[in-house]
Amino acid sequence: MGKHQKSWSQEEKLTILKYYKEHGAAKASKEFNVSSANIYNWVSHYEKGGSSSLSGVSSSDKDKEILRLQREIQAYKEIIAEKELSLRIKDALLKKSP
Repeated sequence: MGKHQKSWSQEEKLTILKYYKEHGAAKASKEFNVSSANIYNWVSHYEKGGSSSLSGVSSSDKDKEILRLQREIQAYKEIIAEKELSLRIKDALLKKSP
C-alpha cells in the first residue's frame, strides 16, 4: 500500500530551502516532514534554474516528454529515409529503361 505523497508548492519549497540553508537538511526534514533527498533534489534544481525550476512540472515529466519527442522524430526520419530510397530506386530504374 503506497503512501500519499504531498505535493509542495513553489513557495513552500523556497521556504524549506531557506530553512535548510540556515539549519541544515536534518532539521529542515524534521520541521517540514519532507525527506532530505527531496531537499537536496530541490537545491540542485534551484541552483540550475532558479526558483522557476521548482514549479509544478517535474523534471521527470519533462524527460519523459523529451524522450517521446525524440522517438517520434526518429520515426519520422526513418519514414523520410524509406521514401527517399524508394524515389532513388525509381529514378535509377527510369534511367535504365529504353
